[in-house]
Amino acid sequence: MELGIKRNSGLTYALKYAAKVLKQGIGISKHEVYKRFGGKSPLIHSYSTFNRYMGIAKEFVNWAKEQGVNRLDRVQYEHVRDFLLSKSEYCSMRTLKVNASALRKFFETVGREDIAERIGEDYQEIYSKGRAPGRALAFAHPERVISLLKEDVHKVIAELQLLTGARIGDVKKIQVLPEEKKVIVTKSKGGRTREIDYSDRPEKFERLKELVGEIREYLKGSSWSSVRESYYRDLRQAVYRSGEIYTGSHAFRVNYVKERLRALRERGYSEKEALQIIEYEIGHSRIEMSAYYSRG
Repeated sequence: MELGIKRNSGLTYALKYAAKVLKQGIGISKHEVYKRFGGKSPLIHSYSTFNRYMGIAKEFVNWAKEQGVNRLDRVQYEHVRDFLLSKSEYCSMRTLKVNASALRKFFETVGREDIAERIGEDYQEIYSKGRAPGRALAFAHPERVISLLKEDVHKVIAELQLLTGARIGDVKKIQVLPEEKKVIVTKSKGGRTREIDYSDRPEKFERLKELVGEIREYLKGSSWSSVRESYYRDLRQAVYRSGEIYTGSHAFRVNYVKERLRALRERGYSEKEALQIIEYEIGHSRIEMSAYYSRG
């Protein structure tokens, strides 16, 4: 066990400790660290990986606390496995693999090598439980899918995704700027901040203001991770009842792109100009990705 962290330390402290240790690798070449540690670096060497791994570790810590586990020594491998498998309902194999890697690194850093080793042993089995990769398909009738959701909070989440093109993880980050008639999503995928101008869509903006207020009220007494998991279960059933093909909530994001492209073309923008606007709005760095979504 490393000096500065004890086996009975609280999980919140363990999270802070891991962040302090792991970020020491940022700015140092992997080659140098590989030589120093005999071929394997115990650190993280980029801000993007650091932010993603620590975000996953924080999500696990919050989930563990909901299960009544507050200390490092009370974490069992079964807790970690249950957490990862609970995400297989909505995560791709690739995303689940990143989650397993992040938790393995976290537990190695805080001295729970026993759990890290078990993750390594079950690594392939865990990520194979994720959804097979494939293109998200737009819903033919997204409003009908939303109407078939059983829980009101899930309807709010789905409508927010449809009206903003938000990734599921961005829903809770949506902020509205009433005077500018803009929506801001901070720290989206890749650390980017998304900004969407709704001055040309005032009715949708007014609806967004209502929805953002509602989701904040819903989340006051609930954890985001549990709401998100139940949302995916509800969405899958709603999609099946609607007779559509289920490819995850990303379908609403594709719907946003297709509808936005149609509206911009009707206003006189060329396809390239429209896709450049959409590229900025949905937080992609390449116009090719916006074009890819538009064909979904």
